[in-house]
Amino acid sequence: MLAALALGGCETTAEKSARLERAAQRAGSGSLSKTGLSITRESTDVKVLGATVVRSSEGAAAVVTLRNDSSRALHTIPIAITVAGAGGATLFRNDAPGLQAALVSVSSLPAHGELAWVDDQVPANGAPASVRASVGQAPGQTGALPQLAVVGLHAIEDPSNGAGAAASVHNGSPIAQRNLVVFVVARRAGRVVAAGRAVLPEVPARGSAPFQAFLIGDPRGAALQASAPATTLG
Repeated sequence: MLAALALGGCETTAEKSARLERAAQRAGSGSLSKTGLSITRESTDVKVLGATVVRSSEGAAAVVTLRNDSSRALHTIPIAITVAGAGGATLFRNDAPGLQAALVSVSSLPAHGELAWVDDQVPANGAPASVRASVGQAPGQTGALPQLAVVGLHAIEDPSNGAGAAASVHNGSPIAQRNLVVFVVARRAGRVVAAGRAVLPEVPARGSAPFQAFLIGDPRGAALQASAPATTLG
């Protein structure tokens, strides 16, 4: 799988992630936002529990923790972020046309479920220090969401790519998952200290696929968490 390759050279973590997403798109999965993201009505179902920025020599990433307070599963949930520097000046918004769908939305979120969504394409210039997030209204899912599980999550260290995490995604549903994004965060004393993503072009129905995600931030001594929200709903 493309996302399971260990990539060498001087390429940053953010550049690796972006390249893997472009490869997945060329493989026929995923879509690009043709118009910039605009949230006109905020969600009454999904709450932002927290938002933070992590940085390292590899780049910067925004992490937004969400909770679906409703009794129904939701899909294609718009999420807008504004990243600011230490002085409060805006450095980045994810509202430019052409962004990959996973950078402007959450593919699915079960009823009463929580998710740590990661954007690891935040420009590191300007020393990003904080992030604000808003979530738009999203349609409800008819029927159950495909059941996915991250199995065997563990830390890895690569001489070229640095600290990361590896595991497999098991798809227990009869629906193959395409352009599946796995979000990985590292928490120390409850605080997010590192984050990253992996992009899997396909996880077969009732099958598994391995992944590696190299993390931005400092995951040393932190507890790893990973989630893979379903992208192909049937």
